[in-house]
Formats: sequence, structure tokens, C-alpha cells
Amino acid sequence: MNLRRFPLLIGLSAAAVALLLVGLGLLPPAPSTARTVRPVPAAAAVVPLLPAPTGRHPVGRADLGLTDRQRTDPFTRRGPRELAISVWYPARDTAGRPRAPWMPPAVARGFASNAARILGLPTGLVDWSAVRTHAAVDAPPATSARHRPVVLYSPGLGTSRSWGTVLVEELASSGYVVVTLDHTYEALGVDLGHGKIAKAVTAGSGTDEELARRMRVRTADTAFVLDALARPSTRRALPAGLGAQLDLDRIGMFGHSAGGITAAETMARDPRLDAGLDLDGFNVTPARRSWPELDRLVRDGLDRPFQMVGSTAAPAGELPARLSAGSPASVSVRRLAGTAHYSFSDFQALLPQLRDRADLSGSRTARLIGTAAPQAVVHREREIVTGFFDRHLLRPGRTGG
Repeated sequence: MNLRRFPLLIGLSAAAVALLLVGLGLLPPAPSTARTVRPVPAAAAVVPLLPAPTGRHPVGRADLGLTDRQRTDPFTRRGPRELAISVWYPARDTAGRPRAPWMPPAVARGFASNAARILGLPTGLVDWSAVRTHAAVDAPPATSARHRPVVLYSPGLGTSRSWGTVLVEELASSGYVVVTLDHTYEALGVDLGHGKIAKAVTAGSGTDEELARRMRVRTADTAFVLDALARPSTRRALPAGLGAQLDLDRIGMFGHSAGGITAAETMARDPRLDAGLDLDGFNVTPARRSWPELDRLVRDGLDRPFQMVGSTAAPAGELPARLSAGSPASVSVRRLAGTAHYSFSDFQALLPQLRDRADLSGSRTARLIGTAAPQAVVHREREIVTGFFDRHLLRPGRTGG
């Protein structure tokens, strides 16, 4: 399988980048050789801002650790599988509560060193640990006369659940409960609590078989999170009253890159998902035998609403057309002009704030977030994501509150 349409794996260790470059055929842009990248004094570090959500609700966030005791961790081969999730929701009152960090501090520190190396940013240019979301930590949930639909979010291969914050907050401010998950030991770093940071495991051949195995882990992670949301113990761990608001009869899922493929493969296996949305994850060539699940997905299609939204940075692959042809009543495909792969992540909003300070070339940023006006892209993507789930999860006579 050739996934050359992914322009960069930001944030992985050097070994992890090497593994995934071999496995996926990726060639990340090299740091600029035309200038010397010098450290920036700590006092001069930039703290970029995420755009505020536009829905009528303020947003709360609760972070939880989950343990799947029925599954040995497939990466370490010892102990049960541990996951970290964040639950984003409409809040009643956020006054006096701290805003949740974009990334946990320990994860942000690891990301900072890799971003400097891969993007060619001056070391210390950005204080990633100081970047804040608009969500208040453990804020009391807004009251609602109806249960709220639930949407899951899965990030791209090797990346963090933090990177979808702009779209996740937009959904939460519009009345949804959104659950974001990291895929432990595949993600660049996961804070599992108790001082434990799970870093990416690089063992493996980097072949299509390894990628397919990681995708199977992702779908198993997603199924477990769905199971956990139905358990009273998980609901009790949420801010008081929020657990009772979850409507597990209305569940959607979306993701960026490999997270979008995760949404599709989970839908194919799990009838609990009512609708799915893939953000630039399916622009690939036909699957080989080493990824039988993807072959099966294309052959059998999907029987519930699923939309693929792609960039225009690379020619369209065959899979979107094949999947939509096999599921004409369920699957739709669209592309956003002037976008690139990371236009569908928070970097669409963050990178333009660093462009001048980092002296990034136009070609470098174009490879990451395209050439369209950044604010316009963010606005359009918010419309697409909220509009899709409004159509398919807010059934007649029922609203998200």
C-alpha cells in the first residue's frame, strides 16, 4: 500500500519516524539548509492560540484512564491494555475553572523537540505546554431535557488526540459529547496518569502487515471505549450528571488520516456506530492482501452514512471512488480546494501564527496546510463536521440540547 499522500509525521521519535517511513513510503520535508536554526530564548517563546468554538455552550473537559483487563497490551505483550481518553461536553458554568491544556505537559515536551527537528523550527520557539484549549477542567455539565449524542474522535497514525481540538470543541459547544482517544504505544506519547508516559513503540517490520496490525489494535481500542461508556463505573467517573446525559443509541465517529480509516473499519464491524466521517484518510491505492480488512470494507461497503472529505494536495486515490461505488446510498466523497493533509488538524489554525516568527517558507507550509486562507478552511471544516452529525445523529423530534 502506498500512502505517499501523507506529507509529514510530526511529533514522533526519530526511530518511530524511521519505522513508519519505511512502512508507509513517507518522505517528510527536510529542515531548511538555507539558514541556521538557532534556539530562541525561553522568554521569547510563542504560545499560539486555538480559535474559540462558535456554538452556544461553553465547553468542559474530563480526562479519564481506562484499562481493558480482557486484553493484553499488543505492543508491550505484558499487562492489560491501558488507554487515555478525554470527554468534551457542553458545560453549565466554567467561571473560575482552569482551561485544560492542549497537551499534557510531559507529552508537550516530547512533541516540542520533534517539532523543532522535523519542521525546522528554532528550538524553543513555541511553548507547547502553555497552549490552552477553551474547555474548563471538570466543569459542571449544562442541563439538558434530552440525552446528548456521542461522537468519538481518533487521531492520525502516531499523532495525538490533542490535534483535533478545534473540531472537537466546536461539536461540544454545539451540544455533543465528544470522546477523544489516544492509541497507546502508537501515539507519540500518552499520559496514562500516575507519572506514567507511554512512548511510541517502534518494534516491527514497518511493512503493510504491521500497519494492518496497528489498525486492528485501533478498532479494538474503539470498541473497548464504546463498551466502557456504557458501564456505570465510567459514568460515575465523569463530572456529576454527565454520565446520565450520554445517548448511546446515537453514536458517531470521525478521525483524521488513519483515524478516518479507523472510523470506517469500526463502522464495518460495530453496529453501534450510526455515522462516520473520514478527514483525509482514504486517498490511497487499492489494499494488498496484507490488509484484508480494508479489502473487505471496499468489497462489502457500508450500510450507514459515511463521508470522506479529502485535501487537494495530491491526486485522488482509488479507494474513495471504489467505496462510494459499492455503497452509493451511504458513502459520499468530497474534496476541499486549497487544502493539504494537516489542514484537517489543529495545525491549520496554529501554523500560520508561527510562519513569520519561524521564517517558514511558503512551500513548507503549503505542503502541510495548503494554500487556502486558514480561517476560511477552519470555518468550512467546522460547518462540514457539525452539519454531517446534525443530519445523521439529530433525528426528527430529538435534539442535542
